[in-house]
Formats: sequence, C-alpha cells, structure tokens
Amino acid sequence: MTPRRPARAEVIGSLLRPPELHEAVEQRSDPTHLGAVADAAIERVVARQVEIGLDVVSDGEFRRWMFLNSFYDAVEGIATDRSAVKFRNDQGETVVLTVPSIEARLRRVDSPAAREAAFLARLTDRPFKVTFPAASIFVHPFGVSTDAYSTVDEFVEHAIAIERELIADAIEAGCRYVQLDFPLYPYLVDRDWSVRFEAAGHPVSELLEKAIAADTAILEGIPEHVTTGLHVCRGNYRSRWICAGSLEPVAERLFGELPYDAFLVEWDDVGRDGGYESIRFAPAGRVVVMGLVSSKRRELESEDEVLRKLREASRYLPVDQLGISTQCGFASVIEGNEIDEETQWRKLELVARVADRFWPA
Repeated sequence: MTPRRPARAEVIGSLLRPPELHEAVEQRSDPTHLGAVADAAIERVVARQVEIGLDVVSDGEFRRWMFLNSFYDAVEGIATDRSAVKFRNDQGETVVLTVPSIEARLRRVDSPAAREAAFLARLTDRPFKVTFPAASIFVHPFGVSTDAYSTVDEFVEHAIAIERELIADAIEAGCRYVQLDFPLYPYLVDRDWSVRFEAAGHPVSELLEKAIAADTAILEGIPEHVTTGLHVCRGNYRSRWICAGSLEPVAERLFGELPYDAFLVEWDDVGRDGGYESIRFAPAGRVVVMGLVSSKRRELESEDEVLRKLREASRYLPVDQLGISTQCGFASVIEGNEIDEETQWRKLELVARVADRFWPA
C-alpha cells in the first residue's frame, strides 16, 4: 500500500528493544555502537511497520539509551547522574529517572542522528522520521549549571544552534521527516509544575513566550520539502508520566502560532489530558495526529472506540486535518514500558486499521 500524504497512521518513534538488543547493550553498555545486532533488529522492525501499513516508520530508536540522545550523544558537557525526575501513574505509584543535566559549556563532538538517517535511507523507500528534543525543553529552567552558562537564555541559544546543525546533518543523510519531541507546554499546564516554576521566580507566562520562540527558531533552515512534527509528550517512562492537565491554557499559542506541519499529541486519557477542543486552534494546512492508543497500558483498545474518539475530534477540526498514532513511544528510555512486544505490535496494527477505516483509499 502506498503511504498516504499527509500521513494518517504514525509511529511516534521508540519501540521495545528485542531481547538480543538488550543482551548486546548489557555486554557493551553503549547502545549507540551495537553494529550488526542493531542493524538486524532495525531491519526487522522497519519491515514489520511497512507490513502493518504505517505511513511513516522509525528505527525504534534502537541506537539510543533514551529518546533525547540524538542531541545528548552529540555533545560534551552533560552529566547523566545529577538530575532526578519523578514519574507517576494513575495509582499514585512513582519511579525516579536520572536525566541529563548541563554541567559545562556544550561542545559538539558527533552527529548520531545523521547515521540513523543514512541507515534508514539505505534500508527502505518508506517515509521515515528521525526525532530530536523539542527546542522548548531547553527552556526548562531547572538543570543548567551557572558554571556552564550565565543564564538559561544563553544555554537555549547555544543548544538551538547546535541542534540546527544536527538536524541539517540528518536531512543531508536522507531524512525527510523531522520530529521534535517533548516540548515544554505540558509542564506549563500541570498544576504542580506551574507552582514550582512560579515559586522559583519563573512565571509561566514568561516561560510560554520563551517556549514559542525556541520551537519556532529551531525550524529555521529546514527545507520546505521536509515534514516537521512536534510531539506533545507528557513524559513516558515505565508506563508512567510527568505532566497532567488540559492544553487549553496554551492551545491558541501552541497550535495557532507554531509553524509545524504536524502536531502529534498524547490523548490516551481525557481525564488526565483534557478534552479535544483545544485542537480547534490548528489552522488550515496543519495536521493534528491524535495519540489515542496507549503505549503505556497493556489493554488493547477497541477499534470502534478509537474511531468514536476520532469522530469526536472531527467536531473541532476537519477530518483531512487529523491523523492517528499511539500516545507516545513504547520505550522512550531503553528499559521500555510495562508492556510486551506482541501487544506493542497489536496496538500499531490497530492504529493502521483505524486509519484505513477513517481515511479509506
């Protein structure tokens, strides 16, 4: 089946690592240099995604420790054991992930996403995506040492300049779909995080302005023939999340001002994420990919129920401006979510079937 344009059935990015890849990582400790083991695993998952009928495929981020490593593996100046983030689930259970923090002025030393793109370009004719951190996550006011940069604004400007170079390398290597992941906006609508920001002297209104500016600036220089997507992620680690809250307070700025071709939005739980009405701000020509299928829960959603939710979304945005995906990746961090590979593929098959029914050829 010829992939649809714009894409209607999407994979977000990361997939559960197969056992042989976990074993290779344990033996070598570094997932970026796994050679033939990673190559073979990527060949299999790309073929499976094509077989399923997804319009865009990914390499499962099999060469990364976590989804942010297209940037963090490209630079020096990062400490990986200084900043702890708490993830939670609906039962109130929490886990802690240690995430990168900026300890010294960044220096670019590599371009790993370009290698990912080059391999995929040789492997498949199917459209594929390569993911990078959203520029607005650099605006997050916690986690940057004053020994490295005098202000967060100085860091943001430097990080954007480096990431633009990395994106350009990936495009030169054959990437035609660049997805920016994990922007700041879900933090800004989360009650607890908003209180923390305000208490530390970072008004949410000011952070929103800086986030919009960063997510716009990162797109400078990307050719028009390259699709750009922004994945509005709420955190994804071991089937848990960081942020909750409706996007309505930031929706007009997020959907109405940012010049992305597609917005891929987590929406697997309207009780936690808010309703779909905020997508009404997306202008003509933009696509909102509804992340209605959970990559966190083992239960397989009903096909008819997902279709019902898409019809509900179409009350706010025309059908030709919608798409469908899982809410996030299945393994944003190498350990993966609390779900098995068979269920992962059944959920991606569900995404493809729903797209075939909602947007028939």
